[in-house]
Amino acid sequence: MSSQHRDPDSGQRAFLRRILAEGAHRLGVSVAGEAVFGWHDRTIGSTALRDADTFWLRATAEHRDWAHGEAWTGNQDASAITDVPKPAVTARVEWDEPPVSMYAELLTYVPDPPCSTTPELTAPPTVPADWWTDLRAAMDALAVYPTERGDHDPSALVQRVEAFYRRPLDLPSTPTVRTEHTDLHWANLTYPRLWVLDWEYWGNSPAGYGAAVLYLHSLLVPATAAQVHGLFADLLDTPTGRLAQLSAAAHILDRAGRSGDYPTLAAPVRVHADRLIQPAGRR
Repeated sequence: MSSQHRDPDSGQRAFLRRILAEGAHRLGVSVAGEAVFGWHDRTIGSTALRDADTFWLRATAEHRDWAHGEAWTGNQDASAITDVPKPAVTARVEWDEPPVSMYAELLTYVPDPPCSTTPELTAPPTVPADWWTDLRAAMDALAVYPTERGDHDPSALVQRVEAFYRRPLDLPSTPTVRTEHTDLHWANLTYPRLWVLDWEYWGNSPAGYGAAVLYLHSLLVPATAAQVHGLFADLLDTPTGRLAQLSAAAHILDRAGRSGDYPTLAAPVRVHADRLIQPAGRR
């Protein structure tokens, strides 16, 4: 989760604080920490207490027409994954205030802070050497976890990527697909101990998509970007890895254009995508 810089007294934040308090009441915990707001104030989270136990309480809301699907149940669905260092949902409650649906989740508490307060890295991360080994092991374990979530038609993904760049890209028609965390950026990874946070978005994706997301979010720190690339080169430097990078880049660039996100990251991502589009970038 990454905090956004908005007016702390905005109507949206007041609403989120209210549903966090309501969720705490329904789940039998007390809010005990400073609120952290997610992307564009879609979510809110805080430390919560019940007797001597500490949890993370997270809440969000959507119009009832959109309150369904994989993102709505992502954290809950991921609780069955046990071979990846991640928080687990211990309780969840949903309620309606028509036309809005809300839920609050109680997760196991992660004491380690995120590597970055923003999704994109702006300074070298102060992680121990074995952190990188743990990251690779976590992604390898996730890759073989069976799920029905995610992309079920890789050819449609290829079409969407080519439509975004407005040209044929010589992408694989049958890319290798495996289970990926598709929001694997620096605000969703902790240090010094590795925990992988925020599982709204995960499922079947081109192999290496999570690595591609992390790599692109590292481009402002070239040494770290090189380290990420080296760690996942066997995935990134393949036809499917090229698709994964172009797809992840399209997502970043689309958000930059639509929402004004990534004001400093968009340019290097565009340069990187242009390199991948050129024949020399194809493998």
